[in-house]
Amino acid sequence: MSDAPHKHEAFAAHRHGDLGAAERLYRELLRAHPEDAELHHYLGVLCHQTGRAVESAQWLRSAAALAPASIPTWQLLIRVCDAMGDAAGALAALDRYLALSPNDAGMLNVKGQQLTRLERLRDAEAAFRRAAEISGNAGMFHDLGLCRRLLGDLPGAASAFHAAVQRGHTQPRTYLWLAQCLRAMGKTKDYYDVVTQASAAAPRDLELLIEAQSARRYVCDWDGFESQQPQLIAGLKQVLAHDGAQDIPPGILNYLDIDETTIAAVARRYAKQLTAAGRSLLDRPHDAASNRTRGKIRLGYLSTDFFTHAVGTLVRDLFASHDRSRFEVYGYSLRHQPDAVQACIQRGCDAYRDLSGSSAARIAQTIADDGIDILIDLAGYTSAAQPIALAARPAPIQISWLGYLGTSGGDFMDYLIADDTALPTELARHYAERIIRLPHFMVASPLPVTERPPAREAMGLEGAGFVFCSFNQPYKLDRATFEAWMDILNQVPGSRLWLYAPDSDICTANLRAFAARRDVAPERLTFATAAPMPEHIARLSCAGLALDPFHISGGATSVASLAAGLPVLTLRGQTFLARMGSSINKHLGLAELDCLDREQYVTQAVALATNPAMLATLKERLASALTTHGFFDTRRFARTFEEALRIIWDRHTAGAPPDDARVSART
Repeated sequence: MSDAPHKHEAFAAHRHGDLGAAERLYRELLRAHPEDAELHHYLGVLCHQTGRAVESAQWLRSAAALAPASIPTWQLLIRVCDAMGDAAGALAALDRYLALSPNDAGMLNVKGQQLTRLERLRDAEAAFRRAAEISGNAGMFHDLGLCRRLLGDLPGAASAFHAAVQRGHTQPRTYLWLAQCLRAMGKTKDYYDVVTQASAAAPRDLELLIEAQSARRYVCDWDGFESQQPQLIAGLKQVLAHDGAQDIPPGILNYLDIDETTIAAVARRYAKQLTAAGRSLLDRPHDAASNRTRGKIRLGYLSTDFFTHAVGTLVRDLFASHDRSRFEVYGYSLRHQPDAVQACIQRGCDAYRDLSGSSAARIAQTIADDGIDILIDLAGYTSAAQPIALAARPAPIQISWLGYLGTSGGDFMDYLIADDTALPTELARHYAERIIRLPHFMVASPLPVTERPPAREAMGLEGAGFVFCSFNQPYKLDRATFEAWMDILNQVPGSRLWLYAPDSDICTANLRAFAARRDVAPERLTFATAAPMPEHIARLSCAGLALDPFHISGGATSVASLAAGLPVLTLRGQTFLARMGSSINKHLGLAELDCLDREQYVTQAVALATNPAMLATLKERLASALTTHGFFDTRRFARTFEEALRIIWDRHTAGAPPDDARVSART
């Protein structure tokens, strides 16, 4: 039989589905013609069709070596490597293919996907960008946005998602990611417009509704928020009632007036999903034996906020304050924003890992390979966090602290740090974690107070009236809080309320309109934008009393007020988030600032504003308490914190399970 008919017979058998005969003929032909690239190619095709991916890749590579200009061979090799999860192999084939066809947008996009899997995000971004530029394809702009989001390039991600939407990529998830980028960028009006319109167009999408409710809180659209709240609560109940329904990240729910029982149930469902996904992340488990030979406890701090952020500002000096005879300190940063706070944190660590843009698997493996004994998570379920890395269990003890005050809902977090005021026993029942109770759960690094106070007029505070202030983010405000504040203004003639409202004309308009409805002249509200910390603390001297919101109290915001010598009046709420101010005032011994109901809150605010001697005495006591209790003494806090860590580590090494712990103050 001649070669040509024999080859033709092999192709015919392959074409008609007789794969056994085709393979037999291909192999017979290859023994006679081992350098026939076409035979190598089609045997690779056949192996691919019969589920033998490794063998298929071998034949396709040999075909490509014999015929390097064969575009179909490279295309199939790319597909086979991708199906095997061989990102490096797929990338090598892509580079050879794109050398032959450099403007193939589809393959450029595939290259971006493979580079993303290899965590070469900057190279991936270039590939995605080139693909989108060539094609103008909505899906490719969407993929570009996802890559930029992983890189932390929020403006670039928002631009790409916006381009995707303009070109018809109108899936709810695209709008959600665009909205989240705008929120993180502080583009409040754009955030509100995008997500509320998208939610109206897809009213059954629960995650979009949750984000839209968040946006309404950001602009103080309380009428809109309250009108949609029954739909949100019904949607959450429906999710919880059905196994297999979508799992909702619980983080943002803590800010949306959802009851603690529901949030805890949502967290448990979400944690169950994370636990299942996290089991396979670690290639090499944590080596517990190596820890016992060091003599020091190795601490790891995991955060998205090691920069000038509420969390970063609070913890800035803690790392350098740890006792190096007993502890080693590792920092793991999930978001790269270099500034003075970040530099200080890095200097305070024995080792500092920039893991921004890293996969959960890489984060978990890095922590495990570093041999961390106790991992302290400062991110929880907040934006840019990677809780699946925690679900992989990279450390034998894992603690939640400060950055996220809700429960993880899972058994991958052993402990949560609190105090008796912030999280009393009756509220701790909603938490999956065991509770470590310190005298005061919050650390406060010293803040700069060297700037000269500005004139009140320069702050827009003309006149001699009393100034109340609240520099909390607008999303922390609600109708009940603002009604109380308007009642206070009405009882203190000539007084003003000084608020923080960055980049949001819609927010200030809503608040002024609300004030008018409560018989308060809108001009009695003054609005400020962000300022560097020294300037911010200096300008706070223009106010007489800080007012804490009811349902989401201030943390770092209140600490800044205290640094300026400004008392913070708070109402003790029913959640950890609503009790931060109470925790601070209780710790400082300022019981008169820790109100138990709305009437006491309003009465005390009016009394302090209308009795200068009473307020002056209170400020003197505040200044003394800050020193007496070492409020800004991170070394003193570190000694107490370390005692808690020693107790739970000793318990772990003795083979005992996690349990509640209580620690008294150390000096």
